[in-house]
Amino acid sequence: MTDLTIQIIIIVASLLVALGVGLLLRYLLVRRLKKTVLDNWLIQIFGFLIVIPPAIAGIIVASFYIGIPATDLLLYLQLVSPVKINIPNLIWQLALSALIILLAIGVGRTLLKIVTVRTAKEHIGINISILLGRILYTVVLFIAVLLILTIWNIQFGIPAAVISFITVGFTFVLQDLLKNIVAGIYILVEGPFHIGDVISTDVYSGRVEDVQLRATKLRIASGEQVIVPNSMLFTGIVVNKTIYDEKRSTIVITMPLDKYDKEQTVGCILKTIKGVTGVMLKPEPTLTLSGVAGAFGSSTGTVSGYTGEIISLTLRFWIPEGGDALVSEAMLALREALPYADLSIREPLGLL
Repeated sequence: MTDLTIQIIIIVASLLVALGVGLLLRYLLVRRLKKTVLDNWLIQIFGFLIVIPPAIAGIIVASFYIGIPATDLLLYLQLVSPVKINIPNLIWQLALSALIILLAIGVGRTLLKIVTVRTAKEHIGINISILLGRILYTVVLFIAVLLILTIWNIQFGIPAAVISFITVGFTFVLQDLLKNIVAGIYILVEGPFHIGDVISTDVYSGRVEDVQLRATKLRIASGEQVIVPNSMLFTGIVVNKTIYDEKRSTIVITMPLDKYDKEQTVGCILKTIKGVTGVMLKPEPTLTLSGVAGAFGSSTGTVSGYTGEIISLTLRFWIPEGGDALVSEAMLALREALPYADLSIREPLGLL
């Protein structure tokens, strides 16, 4: 076996050993940090950083067996480079800038996680916790940008002037975006609705999945996601369907006038609706007369097509929030009790 072959084997072995040691240290560190409150992004960054020292040690050992010191390799690259730059310094600045960005993202996400958990324990609204977390996240990224500018010896006055110029120009272009952001801050701070609430706007009705600075995400009944600009929620009418523990439902009962008996019919309807399991007895169901009509020899327009006089009754009763299936059960129970009547569900005022 020649000396060259021995050197190659030693170089490969040293690099593999360095990589193996680095990966082992990464495994141990990541497994330990996952038990803490740190965000996974930050954990993976630390896991990457722990691999670097063994890798550098392996490169130094390999370059030593080649016969070229590691410092001479950098000097050689600087000499053959067409642009006269300080390569070691450039590599250091790029590496440090990348490290700062990665750490900033990890720290920001960790702070966002901590704020969300702590505010939940303190019974602070989820909207406030999201706003605080995003503010901290933005502050951390801003500090990271300032540190990177310092590393590259860029005076802050130059980007500040550029930012001022761009801000003035984009203010006119991004008026709608700014309105949405201001409305988003109001929604997050004031909390007229929260994530998980079911709300209705002028166009859509659905469950709130996320409240962002620019828009609010709703999941509508068809399973689709609708993104509503916050300015629409700020200036329009929003109905929060889940802010209370109960809601009222309305069923309109239409029947021939000759089948209606004031005492027996009213008693039968109220007894039937009270017998539906889940319907609230307090407030009590109410039944009111809402219309009387005559057909004069033609159809009244009802489902059954009565040709005589008809009477319409409006039944109102209360059900727990989320108990919409009880309305269907009430309809079936009333159909059994009043087989000759037409039944129709009327949405309460304000709903789509």
